[in-house]
Amino acid sequence: MDRLKFKETMSRILKQPVDRLADDAVLNNLVTDSFVLIDMVIELQEEFEKFLVQDDLKDVKTVGDLVSAFEAK
Repeated sequence: MDRLKFKETMSRILKQPVDRLADDAVLNNLVTDSFVLIDMVIELQEEFEKFLVQDDLKDVKTVGDLVSAFEAK
């Protein structure tokens, strides 16, 4: 999976510049509303045709964690 394309898609959804989406960026610092994070994951699943279950997300805290979770699928 193309990590840059993934981050560009996240950037569009979150309305955040790509340079704020470093692998060590904490997702809760980027978005304070958990519903926005859930919506983002749903959009990413549709965009990249990879589907995660709740267990895949339990340890996701950073942008890099989220990218890795999608790469593992």
